[in-house]
Amino acid sequence: MFLILAVLAFAGTGCQDTKIETGTRVVFNNTIEGNFFFQPESKTTYDKVVADSTGKYQFAAEIQEPTFFRYVGVKQSFYSVYLTPGANIEIVEGENGVVFKGDWAAENTFLAQNRYIGVSKEGVEMYSAEWLEMNFDEINRLITALETSGLDKEFIHLQSLKYKYDFYDQLFSGPANARMFARMNVELPEHYYDFVKNMTFVDSAIVQMPKWFTVMLGCFERMEKEGWIEVSPEHYMEIYARKIENEKVRSMFLVKLLEQTLQKGFSDDFPVYLASVRPFITNTATLKELPALEARYQTLRETHKAILRGKMAPEFKAVDINGKEYSSADFKGKIQVLDFWFTGCVPCRAEMPYMEKIAEEMKNYPIVFISLSVDTGDELLALWREMVKNKKGAELQLNVPGGFKSDLVKKYLIRGVPRIVIVDKEGKIVDANAKRPSDPKLKVRLKQLVG
Repeated sequence: MFLILAVLAFAGTGCQDTKIETGTRVVFNNTIEGNFFFQPESKTTYDKVVADSTGKYQFAAEIQEPTFFRYVGVKQSFYSVYLTPGANIEIVEGENGVVFKGDWAAENTFLAQNRYIGVSKEGVEMYSAEWLEMNFDEINRLITALETSGLDKEFIHLQSLKYKYDFYDQLFSGPANARMFARMNVELPEHYYDFVKNMTFVDSAIVQMPKWFTVMLGCFERMEKEGWIEVSPEHYMEIYARKIENEKVRSMFLVKLLEQTLQKGFSDDFPVYLASVRPFITNTATLKELPALEARYQTLRETHKAILRGKMAPEFKAVDINGKEYSSADFKGKIQVLDFWFTGCVPCRAEMPYMEKIAEEMKNYPIVFISLSVDTGDELLALWREMVKNKKGAELQLNVPGGFKSDLVKKYLIRGVPRIVIVDKEGKIVDANAKRPSDPKLKVRLKQLVG
């Protein structure tokens, strides 16, 4: 919840004065003044609702299937809103809360009265075995209440699935977020992830869940980390595909996974990924998205042509905390794993223990792990020195003079961190956008390289 409020505090004013006269429409008639927000639950940013040209506060959209939206009220309370194609809904927020009128009023009232936001009590640690039992019980209680509510059957089916997927999403992302942003010392019980073993993907309605892709990806990545499925840097998408029984879900998941790969940056392996999963993308509507992804890949390939696999890696010069200079030449004959980061990057710091562990495990191989800070300025450099001065592991701690403005960072087209680059013994690029160290596929790839 604290993460959502933090995002909300910095949200823009995005809701546009729409001219759509058909489709789904939501009218807001609040009796209290203040900002409020409305957007699909799958969206991670927040759109402030502003008055249109007639002075009315309303939202209109064309949707093709039942969809869950989120209303964030004047008092910053969160409400899930169920919409269907052609529905007309009125939301009224007053001092005593929110009232729903029009289509699906009973269903949305049920959602307002039966929200799942995580159950806890004093003395029970978050994500502990006792916390897990409490929350699984709460999910079952909510689903039972839903099934006996007498509401629309399709709504009951979708909302039952949504309760589960909202909970799964919290189970996957909650501990990491608590560690990164709240700096909590989260210790998970031994069987915390056992629920993953029972997850199936046979219901086509899965793709209507706001967090469906995040949950499914979290499921497969956890299976890899637990050793429940094979870890393959080249064919992991195919391995995932074989675990998804529903044709629509499988096709949409794979296309979304390919799209996410391109969003993260150029990947030399994209053609391999695409070839391995193309036979599994059989849904007609989803197949139509592949040409656009292939064109996007070609555009990215052209942009990154100087750092493609097999190209000579840009030479670097960097210094340690004592000012000693190192360069690429110092590591000739060894595989280089370059980890670009900076002290203010929370995900970077979260990845550090994983990289340090891999470096320690592989310290007897002809491979060197080099942490390359891009911090600049006296204050940040002092913070960097303080952070790394006591590190005794196998990873070499260096700073790149000039940081993000350095020639090295520019040549690698680094616009965000963490960024992992692998260079072979001859100084040629293996992967300029490698997996993060928390992903077991990185370690497998490195093991392949050292033989």
